[in-house]
Amino acid sequence: MRPFLFAALLIATPLPALAYCPSIPDDAATGYVGNQTQLTVCRANELSDRAALKAQELQFQADLQAQMKTLQMQMKLQQTYAAAQPPVFVLPKL
Repeated sequence: MRPFLFAALLIATPLPALAYCPSIPDDAATGYVGNQTQLTVCRANELSDRAALKAQELQFQADLQAQMKTLQMQMKLQQTYAAAQPPVFVLPKL
């Protein structure tokens, strides 16, 4: 039960905002390409961070589904074994 509480807490926790890519005015000293270069690098980093976060989320969901499947199988086995208990015979006292 503890992993499920942890999962619920992790999902309910707000995620920090991803990178903000500022736009800085270009000038002749940078050849009017400095801003676009910085912006491209910033957006590439942001995309990389989002991809890593999505991969982590997918792995977490896969682990959670595997745990749920294991739990369901254990519950089925428990019900099967409970139903398969031999009947108890009580002999009358003479």
